[in-house]
Amino acid sequence: MSKTLTSHSSSGPAAAPRFAQRLGEGFAEPPCFLGIDGGGTKTHAVITTASYKIIGEGFSGASNPVRVGFDLAVAHIGEAVEQACEQAHLAPQDLAAGCAAIAGISHPIHYHTMKKGLVRRLGIDHLELVTDARAALEGALDGKPGVVLIAGTGSIAMGINEARAVERSGGWGPTLGDEGSGYDIARQALKAVAASFDGRAPRTVLTERLCRRFGITSAKDLPGVIYNNDAEESTEIASLARLVADAAAEGDAVARAILAQAGRDLSELAVSVIRKLGFESQTFRVAFVGSVFKAGDCVLDPLRKAVREIAPRAEVGPPLRPPEIGAIKLAQAAVEN
Repeated sequence: MSKTLTSHSSSGPAAAPRFAQRLGEGFAEPPCFLGIDGGGTKTHAVITTASYKIIGEGFSGASNPVRVGFDLAVAHIGEAVEQACEQAHLAPQDLAAGCAAIAGISHPIHYHTMKKGLVRRLGIDHLELVTDARAALEGALDGKPGVVLIAGTGSIAMGINEARAVERSGGWGPTLGDEGSGYDIARQALKAVAASFDGRAPRTVLTERLCRRFGITSAKDLPGVIYNNDAEESTEIASLARLVADAAAEGDAVARAILAQAGRDLSELAVSVIRKLGFESQTFRVAFVGSVFKAGDCVLDPLRKAVREIAPRAEVGPPLRPPEIGAIKLAQAAVEN
């Protein structure tokens, strides 16, 4: 796959005639598009028709370059795209356009480094590169004004108004932020277990479950596994959040308190964006996206309460479309405009 990958922003208005010419040369009808949703835990690639019918998809590991490095991130994106192409019986060159929505590329240096890596790895004539939050916003609201709140390995909120102005809050990464994220929930669980062992906090079933998870017999052995090798990586820590959700569902008070605090922390991200966009008195959707929300009402109840105190007419609910379809919509827009 040796074709040069170009973004819409660099190709400008000339992209449309070239796209039409490709259609006239026997391009797959209807045209097919690629959407990629890449985060700190996994990468999901889909190929769809213009009406969003999925004809191929692929999965791979994390593709946030800040968390796993650029080489591995690009490799995982390539693997997911290759799986999707194989399932759709298409080559990358057969696609009308694509959009890679990747976490961790907000900084210009990260953006351009990722773009350069994808140029070497993929062979798609028109490929947009955006943040995962931008594609989630497009999909979750289906093009309408509102706010999307993302909480997976990391956390971020982004919103868009009628004038198509975009505002964001969060997305600072595990050292500077990621409040309410899977990483933060897992870290709070580890701290709770340590404090319980010391006698500074209540007993919790998280102690037994985290010890079992790491193959140790006592919480006193946690430092040896947490600070050893790759276990300290945020993606590894974030995977423990599922244990917290399970414990909360079974009634563990400590786990429920951790998830409730995550909901309040996430609400602060959403409220920040609501205020920036002046949505307090408007009717709009706050869509929640990401693995953290699988914990259900333990996270959602405090989130809804805090949002409605600021914006009583807001509707807090699931996304209208998933992030990968949001990426498809952005890919379509790139060749239509």
